[in-house]
Amino acid sequence: TAPVPGTSIPVRPATPAAQTPKDPAPRFLTVEGTTINMPIVQVGVSPDGAMEIPEPFDEAGWYRFGAAPGAAAGTAVIAAHVDTTSESAPFSQLKTLAPGTLVTVQREGGAPVTFRVTGVELMAKDAFDGASVFRRDGPPELKLVTCGGRWLRSTSVSGRRSA
Repeated sequence: TAPVPGTSIPVRPATPAAQTPKDPAPRFLTVEGTTINMPIVQVGVSPDGAMEIPEPFDEAGWYRFGAAPGAAAGTAVIAAHVDTTSESAPFSQLKTLAPGTLVTVQREGGAPVTFRVTGVELMAKDAFDGASVFRRDGPPELKLVTCGGRWLRSTSVSGRRSA
């Protein structure tokens, strides 16, 4: 570097910061031994502050503000509805997954990634720990999330369940 005439401040050439490659977005999800075989769309946050869930019951949503499946760190979150007003949706099978079940995520422009189920956790809605689910650091994980519980027609206009 050379100082600018009349100043003692060194000047360095501007170079753009190195871009880190972005992890490929997930596009399709299959779960071994189930009928879960569905496309994945990117979702964000709804006006009430919750993660958006795609309206079609046969489509899953990936939380695009978190880790992608296959990222080096953090939890990738994919969610979908558990049912419709008349039938069960594919994610209704999550509660019966056995440890060791394989979950495969096809990615846009990237190799598929496969995860192995380590457990299924059921929790009350008021005990939901978003900080542990939407983790951006730590070991890479995939969490498949849905709702459940008793249908509360008087408080649920959108077709969601409350546990």
